[in-house]
Amino acid sequence: MGAKLGGGKKVQGDINVTPLIDVMLVLLIIFMVLSPQMITEMTSQVPGPPKDRPKPKDADKPNQLVVAVYEDGTTALNMAPMDRKELFSQIRMRLDAREAEKRVVFVDAHPELDYGSVVAVMDLVKDAGKGNSGEKSVRVGLARMKDEGPKRAEAPAAPSETPAP
Repeated sequence: MGAKLGGGKKVQGDINVTPLIDVMLVLLIIFMVLSPQMITEMTSQVPGPPKDRPKPKDADKPNQLVVAVYEDGTTALNMAPMDRKELFSQIRMRLDAREAEKRVVFVDAHPELDYGSVVAVMDLVKDAGKGNSGEKSVRVGLARMKDEGPKRAEAPAAPSETPAP
């Protein structure tokens, strides 16, 4: 739209949009400032599960493989203490019986344990997951169950010695 030079005094029908844009920007700023204040919290009460319904059992829990590495460097598989050789053979045996997508092992290490020890256990798990063919793979996840480290299996209580009557 160029400027017209010359003497024709016609009425121009174009709208000047600059004031319209100014008003719209002011309204936008006002709504942006006021909208967080206008939001109110909506609460709803959702009924809980019926009390007489039994809780579903976690089907994968007994099949999970959790390797615990304690602060003194000892290891356990599913809370059963064992040395590294036995750990390797147990993981290999259990993983060989699984399908490829279920080959997952979690490593739970004590937070005070040095990084190299944890990596050594994770490498042991990966090597055990290769199997005899070397093609199978295992997914290793680093789990931190508790801040104080993995839980140890409780030792069975010794029978109390009571004198025979």
